[in-house]
Amino acid sequence: MHKVRRPGSAAEVCRIGLGGGGLTGGASLGESIAVFEAAYEAGIRYIDVAPLYGLAEDVVGNLVRSHRGDFILATKVGIARPKLPGLFSFVRKTLRPVALRLPKVKQFALRQAQALVTTGLFHPDQVRSSLEDSLRRLKTEWVDILLLHEPTTGDMTPELRRELALLASSGRVRLLGTGTQETAEHSIRYGDVWQHRYAPGDALPANRSGLRVVHGILRYGLPLLRAAIADRPEMASALSSRYGFDFFDPDAHPAILATLALAADPRSVLLVSSRHSLRIRLCVAQINWSIARGDTPEYVANVGAFLTGDGCAATTAS
Repeated sequence: MHKVRRPGSAAEVCRIGLGGGGLTGGASLGESIAVFEAAYEAGIRYIDVAPLYGLAEDVVGNLVRSHRGDFILATKVGIARPKLPGLFSFVRKTLRPVALRLPKVKQFALRQAQALVTTGLFHPDQVRSSLEDSLRRLKTEWVDILLLHEPTTGDMTPELRRELALLASSGRVRLLGTGTQETAEHSIRYGDVWQHRYAPGDALPANRSGLRVVHGILRYGLPLLRAAIADRPEMASALSSRYGFDFFDPDAHPAILATLALAADPRSVLLVSSRHSLRIRLCVAQINWSIARGDTPEYVANVGAFLTGDGCAATTAS
């Protein structure tokens, strides 16, 4: 697996990370362990969790405690752990697949999930308490990355900045940054790590320093890819011949999209998440790392245009 340099260090980080939102634990603990093991066997050592994800920190802490140094652990502050983490995980697991297809159900699911959590917790005392709880659950003395979870401009107070500097100087936090569901253009950037959504059609501003971590390419890209293949099969065939992927094979779709996100910024890390271990294995195994390193820059333009329907003539095989 291709790696990139960690900010302020000679160490490197693998370019695929495991998004921990699907590590629900509880009644699904066996499923969560299988996903984690599949990610580990695929070479993934970057794990992204958050208090918001319910029991994910507990699951990961139990799995990495005996070989902590092998992993890069990222967690977040600013959004509280759900009052009923088991119920919250159940709501996410059962409603999310339907919510992605039905807008009214999506809004209902969001309201139910939001009722279980508290956001905007960026007072220094709240940040310190949240980190201490995360360290306990992760069974570690430090986190490699601490992200401010969905901060606003008003949250970035001098008091918060001083607290974050103290946490970094204490050794309990190695790198600081922000994490959001928003696109890069609508995100707030702070510290060395910039985590944001990247979906087909999203603008991707240049990242001249620090580490960019992107997520969302599978969630938003898979429906677009299926629709594009149905609407423009001749272009799908041309892309298959040009880039070596079988666009008509559903098992190849996650890797097609992952390669797109990685190639859009060859210095970035991509988070992938699934509740199915086989999907993790297939996705990572089929990524075209030559394209992902930026060796075929037109892939981003051509596949992106195919997905969004913009400038589709560019996708015709030459």
